[in-house]
Amino acid sequence: MLSCKQVASLASQYLDKDTNTPLTWKIRVHLMMCANCRRFVRHLKITQSVTQKVVITDPTTDAEKIWQELQQKIKQDSQQD
Repeated sequence: MLSCKQVASLASQYLDKDTNTPLTWKIRVHLMMCANCRRFVRHLKITQSVTQKVVITDPTTDAEKIWQELQQKIKQDSQQD
């Protein structure tokens, strides 16, 4: 079984579907058994979705906007757990 550290390092590739099938299944098995890694992957997915929607015009303003949206989304998801 994969360790939490391994899952964390592969999480971005897993969400991008860049992992091979046996590795994908190993990650899924780990996620079924590990609430912390499920939370980490869910937050990473939220981060990816928020950053994909942002159009960069002024890096300072956009960074602050991204941070605020990300904090709000994480707070909402934490309340659902």
